[in-house]
Amino acid sequence: FMVRVGSLYDQTLLKNNKTDNVTHMTAAEQIAAITPRVAELQAKCDKYFQHLVTALAAEGYRKVDFAKLSKPQEHFWKTYFQREMFPLLSPQIVDSRHPFPFLNNKDIYYIAQLHTKNEGVSYGIVPVSSQFERVLFVKDGETACFALVEELIAHYAATIFSASTVTKQCLFRVTRNADITVDEGMMDHDVDFRDVMSELLKKRRKLAAVRLQFWPDAPQEIVKFLRDKLVVPADRCYTQTSPLDSGALFKLAGRISGDGGHTELFYPTARPMQAPAGYDLYTEVRKHDVLLAYLYQSIRPFIKMLLRAGADPDVVSIKMTLYRMASDSQIVNALIAAAENGKEVVAMVELRARFDEQNNIDWSKQLEDAGCTVFYGFDDYKVHSKLTLITSRVNGQYKYLTQIG
Repeated sequence: FMVRVGSLYDQTLLKNNKTDNVTHMTAAEQIAAITPRVAELQAKCDKYFQHLVTALAAEGYRKVDFAKLSKPQEHFWKTYFQREMFPLLSPQIVDSRHPFPFLNNKDIYYIAQLHTKNEGVSYGIVPVSSQFERVLFVKDGETACFALVEELIAHYAATIFSASTVTKQCLFRVTRNADITVDEGMMDHDVDFRDVMSELLKKRRKLAAVRLQFWPDAPQEIVKFLRDKLVVPADRCYTQTSPLDSGALFKLAGRISGDGGHTELFYPTARPMQAPAGYDLYTEVRKHDVLLAYLYQSIRPFIKMLLRAGADPDVVSIKMTLYRMASDSQIVNALIAAAENGKEVVAMVELRARFDEQNNIDWSKQLEDAGCTVFYGFDDYKVHSKLTLITSRVNGQYKYLTQIG
């Protein structure tokens, strides 16, 4: 939605009814075809999640159902909410004196329709803070119980608005358009492209909403209120019973794996094939071509080759294209080490690697600080190729090692 539907949404604003040469449909027709299919997939997701909850309960991991708490459980969770969560919540009222707040992309929110005797109807919105753990684990006898933090907040949220009566409520999440493009006018030779991308990233977080998700049952008054405020059509509003953010399942899987004794619930860990002990790619590639298939084979020999080249007195320069870099990139660190050893290091950094733009911007600054020459991609193309050229001067002759990926 953030990219594909987002880009189609942008095209609908142009109102040129241009037909795509693959689908033979206009942008509006493509969105109209996508939305019912998404509803079908969401229904399947809900079904599989319920199956997962049932299967986990059989293995001793029970999901907390806040609608069916016993008195001791109610006391425990209410105390936990008041002590650990209530002080960190930031409720916002929306009425004639308080404007509708900005809602972050993919964050989860609680919303309630409120009624007071003197003020009439208003709305209360509570962000589910990222400071909270998405999944909470407690022991109930021999059973391990897990609760989703947003469901806990929804269960006790009425206490936040104690001065009003909560008449309707639900949880929801907004998906925003994230398809940013670099206009031709931005590619001014006097403007650092890195600064242009930084400004675009600031704008991206505020682009138009393209989807609304609701859990579990969305009162129509609340749906209409949010649709009107966010300008989202009805066919892009989805109600679901599975978590609004399925990323919580990774935390759950990590906990079960950490407990041990449930190896049958997990696929065997896939690990890349390691090079033989003592294998030196830097030496081997001088004798013959070498084919490495990532991720089936380890990338460590290539990283070691970069480190060897950076320390080799015969190496004159290392040039490389960089598309998507890890937050702790060993490859970039090897390039920085080479530059600090006096090698000429040239890096072509693609700043438009989607959703890694900021990471690439940060790394490009570190490369420059280390003395590397950095330039960016071309106006009309993304550079996705993985190319490396290591140039050495041996006995007065230049020799080249080239990696193509």
